[in-house]
Amino acid sequence: MKPGLEFENSGMRLVCLAFYALGNRNVSLFQRVSDGMYITARNTSKEANGFYSWAWGHYFKEQQEAERDYKKRVEEMCQYPK
Repeated sequence: MKPGLEFENSGMRLVCLAFYALGNRNVSLFQRVSDGMYITARNTSKEANGFYSWAWGHYFKEQQEAERDYKKRVEEMCQYPK
């Protein structure tokens, strides 16, 4: 997934702001277009039907909070590579 990608998922229009992959794991930072809500997500993958899924997501109103969470999740993933 590349930053700048816009997609619709489960009725939400999202834009990818950041993506980091390590092996078969990844962390994403999205912004929901309708209300500006930010989402950090783990293990985002594209399904056969064209929609995306992820293992979990954290939702933030403030961009700085979302960016801090994204960086923290990337650091944690790098500390414990599988």
